[in-house]
Amino acid sequence: MNKIFTNSVMKLLVPFILLFLMLFDGQLSNMLRHVTDNTIYFNSHLFLIGLIISSLYFDKRYVMIVSLVLGAIFDWHYYNIIGINIVVLPLTVLFIYVVFKYVKPTIFTLLMSLVVFITVMDGTAYLLQVIFKLTNPAFQKFITNNIGPTLIMNIAICILFSYPLNKLIEKRSND
Repeated sequence: MNKIFTNSVMKLLVPFILLFLMLFDGQLSNMLRHVTDNTIYFNSHLFLIGLIISSLYFDKRYVMIVSLVLGAIFDWHYYNIIGINIVVLPLTVLFIYVVFKYVKPTIFTLLMSLVVFITVMDGTAYLLQVIFKLTNPAFQKFITNNIGPTLIMNIAICILFSYPLNKLIEKRSND
């Protein structure tokens, strides 16, 4: 009974935790943009790390619905149009479930998959922004000024939080 109660409470808290991480990601990313005078873009992906951890604990339908709703909020809050992240986030969540169906979650596989998920998520968002003429289509600049620094920063964050993340992964494996 206690496990059912805990799971129900977490299902209520997870969307708010992910919303907080999404908003914090935006603030952290903007702060780092100002530090580099908008020449290098370090995009924080704590929100994505939260989605990955959520996918390890909750069923696909629940995480898909949460990612769809938060994708709409993300689009409305950051772009003032609904469409990019309402598509990209659920597709990324589906990809997360496919990967972890075949790969045992460990801190190492989480780190390696994070690189893939960030690249796919940011690359897809960039492609959609180019299609809708919301950004400059300079792909080389996107790779060197955006994806590279973003991956380095998020790998560092993941390594920094590797101990608590590993405990969450181990707890999930023991359940």
